[in-house]
Amino acid sequence: MLQAGVSLVDISPEKGIQLAGYPHCPRPNKGIHDPLYASSLILDNGEKKIAIVTMDLLYIGKKYVAEIRSRFDFPILFTATHTHSGPWSTTALASEREEGIHDDPGYTAFLVEKLTEGIRLAEKEMFSAVFGTYVGRCGAECGVGGNRRVKGGLCDPSLNILAVKDESGDFRAILLNYALHPTYLHAESEVVSADYPGYFRRFMHFAQPKAITMFAQGTSGNQSSRYHRVAQDFEEACRVGTTLGYAVNACLEKMTFTDKLSLTVKSQEIELPIREYPPLDEAERAMEAARARFASMKGSDYISMRNAELDMFGAENIYYYAKQTAEGITGDEELPCELQTVLLNDTLIVALQGEMFVEYGLAIKEASPYAKTFVFEVSNGSLPGYIYTPEAGEEGGYEVGTSMFAANAGEALVEKVKEMF
Repeated sequence: MLQAGVSLVDISPEKGIQLAGYPHCPRPNKGIHDPLYASSLILDNGEKKIAIVTMDLLYIGKKYVAEIRSRFDFPILFTATHTHSGPWSTTALASEREEGIHDDPGYTAFLVEKLTEGIRLAEKEMFSAVFGTYVGRCGAECGVGGNRRVKGGLCDPSLNILAVKDESGDFRAILLNYALHPTYLHAESEVVSADYPGYFRRFMHFAQPKAITMFAQGTSGNQSSRYHRVAQDFEEACRVGTTLGYAVNACLEKMTFTDKLSLTVKSQEIELPIREYPPLDEAERAMEAARARFASMKGSDYISMRNAELDMFGAENIYYYAKQTAEGITGDEELPCELQTVLLNDTLIVALQGEMFVEYGLAIKEASPYAKTFVFEVSNGSLPGYIYTPEAGEEGGYEVGTSMFAANAGEALVEKVKEMF
């Protein structure tokens, strides 16, 4: 008989702690708009068990994952929602480090203890359960999702759902894995928020009040609301979170459940290829040209200005990475990259560190021998920049500029995941 345990703990930071997610934006938070939570789900089939922990954070640092795992004798998967309105909890990117931005030691110590507490709470009150998974859809036809580099470009509209019920038939845990950047709130927002995953949680609280709601970010490195939003505010975040909640709740009625659970967990690490940087003077000229181009765009339409700004951020990061590399700063606190797979009956979860372009999530799904394959990014650590496609590498831009990785890093990662199958 399957046993499960669930918990929900508040991981909101104190007022004044820096918010993460936007370059050149020191944002000491001015208070909590909506709380940040960590949700824990433990599944135990009598022979093996695993904890899945989702957190309303941009990332979680690899060293904090290792510290918490050392306190337990079973595998744990940590994954972030990737909200850009939560605190730093990992090594900052090059441009932020150059500006002296870093995670808050007081907050990260608090975070480690709260995540530990959440897992122990879930383990303490286990109950007889049934388990199910389902793949639905919610995309552009619902005004949600989209490719942020190319209007109408490649995206992944799949709703990947995992759910647990108790013996009374009540939902006790509902996990959604979906590929879309939580950037409905932009840099001008200085309050703590879970962004649209928080509104998804709110909808599910009313639809299934006994369930904890969990959100795992899909491969959204090039997926955002840029071409599918009417504003960047709480109302728009609410619209999208509620739309996803409605779609997920409809899927729950179609799911089948079982009290039998086959469980296999694997974990490997991979050294990803690092890019070569241009000479510092060349990188500096490119950075200044990008800054001048962005300055000249003032008064242009929003999308053109935003794309020019992101190009500028990319050029700045190339310069700062080149500078820091020359100074012996490698950014290897998050390396090597962990790949974790969790097989639950006929459903495979692939958990990857860092931010991946959607092409890699789709490639993993296509290669998987399991029809239901969920790909989680920003899991078990972060990475120093995006895993982008070779085509994007040729084009340049923000994601490429902020990455320490070579253009073939994504292909190497996918091949290693295939080996793990």
